[in-house]
Amino acid sequence: MIWNTSRTVLCLAFAAASLAAQGPAVPKETLAPVLTPWEAAPPRTREQNNSAFPPHKVIGNVYFVGTQDYASFLITSDQGHILINPDFEDSVPLIEKSVEQLGFKFRDIKIILISHAHGDHCAGVAKMKEMTGAQFMVMDADAPVMERGGAGRGGFPAVKVSRVLHDRDEVKLGGNTLVAVLTPGHTKGCTTWTLKTQDGGKTYDVVIVGSAGVNDAHYLVNNANYPDVIADYQKTFRVLKSLPCDVFLASHGGFYGLLQKYPKMASGVNPFIDPDGYKAHVKLMEQAFYYKLDWAMRQ
Repeated sequence: MIWNTSRTVLCLAFAAASLAAQGPAVPKETLAPVLTPWEAAPPRTREQNNSAFPPHKVIGNVYFVGTQDYASFLITSDQGHILINPDFEDSVPLIEKSVEQLGFKFRDIKIILISHAHGDHCAGVAKMKEMTGAQFMVMDADAPVMERGGAGRGGFPAVKVSRVLHDRDEVKLGGNTLVAVLTPGHTKGCTTWTLKTQDGGKTYDVVIVGSAGVNDAHYLVNNANYPDVIADYQKTFRVLKSLPCDVFLASHGGFYGLLQKYPKMASGVNPFIDPDGYKAHVKLMEQAFYYKLDWAMRQ
């Protein structure tokens, strides 16, 4: 089935009907299945995804210091560094080793940021904050979750927030300016980070996507804890489409093709300069969202 605007509008109409009625409306037609590459691939364990990966310069003063799939980024300056996503608690020693291998000091991390309040990206915040003394800044809608801690599988320890951020707030350090762009849905405070960096005499727009994925389609329908989830995802796709992007990064290496792109760095052409890949990712995530919404409404 070819994806088109009319089909999107049809699905939105069904979504509105399902929210207004006692039970979900059932579409007359089914959207074609849409699977992302990481959903279609053989499953990987947490241990595989959290294993060491070579730290490397992405572009300018932006460095990858994460694991096989849990992406962590170091934004460097002479006045200290910004770390995005400490990942799990047991990721922190791996991140520390990667930072030091690149020639930077782990204790020079002054600000800790996250993409969103899920344990695979934020469970290590408390430990990293204790080890470095860094400030922890987070989007307003995810701040309460971080301060009370996550429970159950994928949980994480509570951590005191140093600064509560709001949509389009700026985080500045050592000449770097990161913009916190609210892209909600995956969590209420899911954040996409944007910044500009210099490399080879050129300025590049870097976008680090928080996430626009749907882990569980049931999350989209009759969600009493998040009644605006559908509208928030729709907002996220509008926002992501509006962002200028030269360098495409994300909270998971799988989202931006880390395992495929990293070996290409030896060619001398930077594979992370990928505006077309960014557009394709946003389009795919939007299609996957509407497919999962359609499926959930049928259940």
